[in-house]
Amino acid sequence: MKLEIITDKNIWEEFLTGSNLPVSFFQSFAWGEFEQAQAHKVHRFGIYIDEELKGVFQAVEIHARRGSFLHIRNGPVFNWGNNEKVRELVELIKTEALVLKCDFVRMSPLLEATPQNEELLDDLKLKLSQMHDVDAEITWVLDLEEEESQLLANMRKSTRYLIKQAQKLPQLTIRISNDPKDLVLFWPVYKDTVKRQKWHAYDFSYLTNEFQYFHNNDAIRIFLAEYEGKVIAASLFIYYLDEVYYHHSGSLSDFKKIPAMYLLHWESIKYAKSRGFKKYNFFGIARNNDPKHPWAGLSLFKQGFGGRKQEWVHARDLPLTKKYWLTHFFEKVERKRRGYS
Repeated sequence: MKLEIITDKNIWEEFLTGSNLPVSFFQSFAWGEFEQAQAHKVHRFGIYIDEELKGVFQAVEIHARRGSFLHIRNGPVFNWGNNEKVRELVELIKTEALVLKCDFVRMSPLLEATPQNEELLDDLKLKLSQMHDVDAEITWVLDLEEEESQLLANMRKSTRYLIKQAQKLPQLTIRISNDPKDLVLFWPVYKDTVKRQKWHAYDFSYLTNEFQYFHNNDAIRIFLAEYEGKVIAASLFIYYLDEVYYHHSGSLSDFKKIPAMYLLHWESIKYAKSRGFKKYNFFGIARNNDPKHPWAGLSLFKQGFGGRKQEWVHARDLPLTKKYWLTHFFEKVERKRRGYS
């Protein structure tokens, strides 16, 4: 086994498209281009066995005062069924990270959260990351294969009712856009939500860059809920391979009695079906049913549309130097401070 740098977008995307392995947009070529626009150094490695490409992983160099690390989000994309090969891969990643003078490697492979997989990661000496749900490892996914009538029937009664109530409001409309200029309409509702929910906020340039690189691949849309001509809710969706992701969103507090977001998601679900996507990923939900969890209300909202919980293993860290433990203990304190279990 060996690692080789891949610079050809076609080689990268062709492998991911035909791999039959779990893949998310965090390993897409477009996401790497976006990270580079954020002044991060990105390394795209191909995993070769007997000169045949068997896996890939996109690693982003992160430099912080507490330590530098390689972040492999939702990767490596590789068949984790062969323990010997996986162990060899981890050693190769360790070698590359040490060359880059990193203090640790953080990876969140798309491996089902089973006792067997957890045991494998423990055996590889990969420590549980102290960050809460690093890359939306517990998500709510709706399968889009069924007819619209069945999707509605599978929803929580209250969700279905609010969609119908929203459809009766002539003042409420949903507009779909792929125009970057409409980000200025998204921004106020996003800021309002960040303030209300006390979320970590991305700045406007971050959202603009992200939109641009996925826009270049026709892989992003803005859904705008307009009430009497005013945007009162909006969401950004990313489309990658056979899946659509509910990525960034917001709504205005002054219009909380208008069920705009329910109608917005129903229109988004229908749009994704019309384009042939098979899965609708609502992204992260709370790890448990604790009503005090910061994501409790949002999780309840997402689950109302029907679907199923999809749980991947929690992110793991591969310590390389003693400096790693500064990050480990800082993140442990920060996780508890924010109320995450």
